[in-house]
Amino acid sequence: MTARVMPRSPALALLKESQYMQTQITCPRCQTPFTANIHQVIDVGRNPQLKYELLNGTLNVFVCPNCGTSGQMATPLLYHDPEHEIFMVHVPMEMNLPHEEQQKVIGQMVQEAMSEIPSEERRGYMLQPEEVIRYQTFMEKILETEGVTPEMIERQREQGRLLQQMIDADKEAAGNLIEENVEKIDETFFAMLRSNIEAAQQQNNNDLLIKLINLQARLYTETEVGQRLEKQQAALRAFQKEVQKEEALTPQMLADHVVRHYENDSIVDALISMGQSAFNYEFFTHLTENIEKAAREGQKEKAKGLTRLRQRLLELQRELQEQSQRMLQDAMDTLESILQAEDQKAAVKENASRIDDAFMYVLSAMVAQAEQEGQTEQVQALKRVQELIMEEAEQQVPPQIRIINRLLRAESEDERQRILDQNAELVTPELVQMLDALANEVAGDGETAEMAGEIRKLKAMVETRVSTASPASPSTPSGGIITP
Repeated sequence: MTARVMPRSPALALLKESQYMQTQITCPRCQTPFTANIHQVIDVGRNPQLKYELLNGTLNVFVCPNCGTSGQMATPLLYHDPEHEIFMVHVPMEMNLPHEEQQKVIGQMVQEAMSEIPSEERRGYMLQPEEVIRYQTFMEKILETEGVTPEMIERQREQGRLLQQMIDADKEAAGNLIEENVEKIDETFFAMLRSNIEAAQQQNNNDLLIKLINLQARLYTETEVGQRLEKQQAALRAFQKEVQKEEALTPQMLADHVVRHYENDSIVDALISMGQSAFNYEFFTHLTENIEKAAREGQKEKAKGLTRLRQRLLELQRELQEQSQRMLQDAMDTLESILQAEDQKAAVKENASRIDDAFMYVLSAMVAQAEQEGQTEQVQALKRVQELIMEEAEQQVPPQIRIINRLLRAESEDERQRILDQNAELVTPELVQMLDALANEVAGDGETAEMAGEIRKLKAMVETRVSTASPASPSTPSGGIITP
C-alpha cells in the first residue's frame, strides 16, 4: 500500500541536520492521521545507511499505529553518491505534478543538498542533477554501484514473482512450482522468504506468517539448497544451545563444533562468524590437537582435511586482523582530526559517516587509558567528543526518540513533567505506543529489566496526559497532504 508525500512547503519544519522531515499523513486503510519521518535528500557520502535502507525497501515506510497497515510513501527523492559521482532526482509520476512544480521541488532539494556540502567538496557533476523518470531505473543506477547487474535485478524480480505465486498457490500447485523453478530457488530466494516472514511478524499478519513458515519448511525438505541451509541452521542452533547452556563461549567449544563439521565450509564459516570472539590462538591450539589426535588414531583423511581447514582459517584470521587494524587506524585518524579541529562540533558532523563501532571502541579505550594515567585534560577533551557525538546522534533520530532519551536521563519525576510540558506537541498516542514497544523489547533481557520498569513508568505518565488532553488534533509539522 502506497501513500503520497506532496512537495514540502516553505512553512514545513525541515530537520536539515538529519535530512528528514516530519509530516502528518492519513492511513489509506483506516483514515487515522499520524506522523511519519520522510527522507527526500539521500546523501550517502554523509549518511551511508540511507542507501541500504533505500535498497532493502525500509526507507520512507509508514506503519499505521491504529490498524498496522504499512507501505512505502511515494515522494520526490534526490540521491547523491560522491564516490561514484551520481547526482540524480526522481519525482514519482503518480504525484501528477505540473512541470513547473516539479522543477521547483527539484530546485529545493538541490539547494538543500548543496547547503550541506562544504564548498571545497562541490564538483561539476553537481551543477545539474540527472532527472530519472522511472523509479525502476533510479534503483538500477544505485544497484549498479553495488555491482548488481541488470540481469541480477531481473532474476530477483522473477524470484519475487515466484515467491508470491507460491504463497497464493494450494499445496499441489506449490509443489509444481517448486519442481518447475528449482533453479530459481537459491540462497537469495531464501533470504527473500525470511524477509517476508519478518515483515509478517512485525505486522502481526498471522495468516500470512503461517503460510510463509509452512512454505519455508517445505522448501527446506524438497530442495537441495534448502537441505543445505537447514543443515547449516541446525549446526548453528546446536552451537548456540551449548553456549547458552554453559553461559559462556570458549575457544574449545568453537573448535569442537568446527571439527564436527570440518568437511562443510559453509557451516564452518557460519560457526566462525557466530563465535568470532573465540576465534583466537587458543582456538587454533585445540584445532591442532584434533589434527594430532586424528593422525594418532590412523584417520589420515580426517587429519588431512583438518590440516587444510586450519590453513584456510589461518589465512582468514590474518585477513580479519588486517581489516581490524585498518579499521582501528582509520578510527584513530578520525578521532585525532576531531580533537585537532577548531570547531569540534562541525568536525563531528563532517565525520558522522566514519563514527562507527570501531571508532567508539577506540574513543572509550583512550578515555580509560587517559583516566588510568591521570591525564585530566586529555580525559576532558575525549569526553567532550563523546558528548558531541551523543548530541549529533540524537539529531539523527525522530523527535519522539529524543524526548524518550531525555526522559530516561531525567533525575526526578518533576524534571520529567517539565520535559513533557515543554514538548506537549509530542505527547501523543504514538509516543505511548513507542514506549510500550520499547519496554517490551528490553524486558526480555535481564540486564535491562530495571530500564524496562522505568520505561513503563514513563508510559503511564504519558498515557495519563494523553487521556486527559483535549480531542484536538496533535500539533505536528505539516508538509502538504498525503493521500491513499
